[in-house]
Amino acid sequence: MWAALVALGALACQNDDATGPNADTPAILVGAGDIAVCGDPADEATALLLDGIPGTIFTTGDNAYEDGTAQEFADCYEPTWGRHRSRTRPSPGNHDYHTPGASGYFDYFGTSAGDPAQGYYSYDLGAWHVVAINSNIDVSANSPQLQWLTADLAANPSACTAAYWHHPRFSS
Repeated sequence: MWAALVALGALACQNDDATGPNADTPAILVGAGDIAVCGDPADEATALLLDGIPGTIFTTGDNAYEDGTAQEFADCYEPTWGRHRSRTRPSPGNHDYHTPGASGYFDYFGTSAGDPAQGYYSYDLGAWHVVAINSNIDVSANSPQLQWLTADLAANPSACTAAYWHHPRFSS
């Protein structure tokens, strides 16, 4: 299991073009991936950190080990990070897809996980436009996800844009 707690709140964003009711609200976005393993104290430790941090939480997949089943979400994720579910904006990992269609993941997070046929979505947070990408499905040049992303970024040309997903862009 690998987990990192990262935050967007420390990154100032002055976006004079931002509009809407939250455009001037400071954005706090904090999260991690590879989170919930039953019997491992790391998920409880990071959940305790989240207890003291306001704002929106993101996940970068592999939310409930080993296979992302409904039972694993109930037994492993819910007792720790689950208390923050109402403010969580997840993205799926490959372990979430060990259950057909990532059904445990989509059933647990509901509409906050986006359309189950896609698993990618975007939202605005203060002056930031945030994109949750599904790195478990086709991301090639002609894929529906890339076509959606291109259109989403064109429709939301904010200088302040963040994205997150499960698989590393580069590795050695």
